[in-house]
Amino acid sequence: MNLTITSAMLDALKRAKHIPPDVQKEIDGVRAEGGTYRLRLSDDEGMELAELLQWHVRTDPATGEPTAETAPYAEIIRLIGEAQL
Repeated sequence: MNLTITSAMLDALKRAKHIPPDVQKEIDGVRAEGGTYRLRLSDDEGMELAELLQWHVRTDPATGEPTAETAPYAEIIRLIGEAQL
């Protein structure tokens, strides 16, 4: 799968903890394309990353929405879900 991500999403991925080596290799190899970035993952790597990022997402109790800090993770999870359909 090919995900088009923003610089904020890429920065969040670089801060994420416990990324498996195979997925980290893909994150390290992200290519810039204009004002966005292209992250290439296999279906298995996408599932692995989505499951891991779910542990990083925190929600605001007042709104039920992801906090500003963890919103990029939630957006990446959404993109992976769409790409797998």
